[in-house]
Order: sequence, then C-alpha cells, then structure tokens
Amino acid sequence: MSGTHRSLRWRTLRGGDGEGADAAIGLEHVDLKIAETGITAEGVAIGGEGETAFGARWRIGIDAEWACVRSLHLTRLGGATVALRHDGYGAWTDGEGKPRKDFAGILDVFVEGSPFGLMALVKRLAKKAEKAQALEAIHVSLPDLAIAKIAVTLKPSAAGRHLAVTLGETGLEVDLDEDGVPERFGALVERVAAP
Repeated sequence: MSGTHRSLRWRTLRGGDGEGADAAIGLEHVDLKIAETGITAEGVAIGGEGETAFGARWRIGIDAEWACVRSLHLTRLGGATVALRHDGYGAWTDGEGKPRKDFAGILDVFVEGSPFGLMALVKRLAKKAEKAQALEAIHVSLPDLAIAKIAVTLKPSAAGRHLAVTLGETGLEVDLDEDGVPERFGALVERVAAP
C-alpha cells in the first residue's frame, strides 16, 4: 500500500456582532501523511492580534493504526520549543529524555485551538467514538506552551457526525465529515478548503 497525503486548513473567526466580525484572526494549515510505517501531521498556526500575535509550528507522529500519539514537537516562532515522546507502552519523556510520569497511560495530545487532536482521537477510538467517552489527554497551550493533563469528554449525536466535546472547562460543539475530520470546531473555528 502506498502512502497518502492530505492538506487540511482551519480558520478562526473573530467573535462579536460588529463590523469585521467574520474577519479571520487565526489560521492553521496541516499536512497529513499516512504511510504503512506511521502517520505524520505537520502544522503551522498563526493567531492573536497586536502584542498577543504568535506563530507556531508543530509535528505530531502517530503509529500506523492511529492507536496512540508517539511524538510531539512544537515551536513558537522566535521562542521556546516543547518536545514529548511516547514509547508506545504508556510512558512519556520530554525533549531531554526525562520521564513525564504525570502523563503515564495517556494516548492523545491536543494543541490549543487545533482541531487535529480531536481528529486523531476520533480516528483512534473508531467505533467507540459513537459512544460517550471520558478520558485524559496532554494539552499544550498557545502561545505560552504550558503542558498539562486535560480532561476530555465526548458525547456523540445519534448520527455520529456531531459531537459535544469538553476540553477541561471549555465546551465545544463539533461537526465531523464522513472521514472524521472536524468541519466546525466550536463556534469560532471552521474548516476551509486547502489549495
């Protein structure tokens, strides 16, 4: 079987009712490569405004069956880097090889604001995603790159293409396409066509 390549893109919309309410203030582009040896997703995200503006690039490695995230490497442009590795058996280490016992047994990673983490989780759960789920994931916040455990709950609709998702304290309504790719991620993030 040969590998496949797919480009995904989401934009974040400005909230509110005033002029320019729908102007894009954030954008994420993800290149997804699926091969027999594993899955690699590389993303670039830009967001914020004025003094809070940031750019970040990340790379997430997943095993070939979508069973667990194996690595995360995220860099804030002009700033710090976060690196995590998973051994495939439940143990995580940081970029210096030091154990992260606080993340033991966790299989999923979310980069703040990115729908890709949810996509990977839905792919991992497969048919189980059609039932309510509660689990923990690793969350990397942007732009500060803080890493922490986060509680995740999924409540699918009867049709299975709509999820009520809670990430920590944040509730999101998510619409998925037939491949499990988020079309809408909360009220302000929507998928757009990648060229």
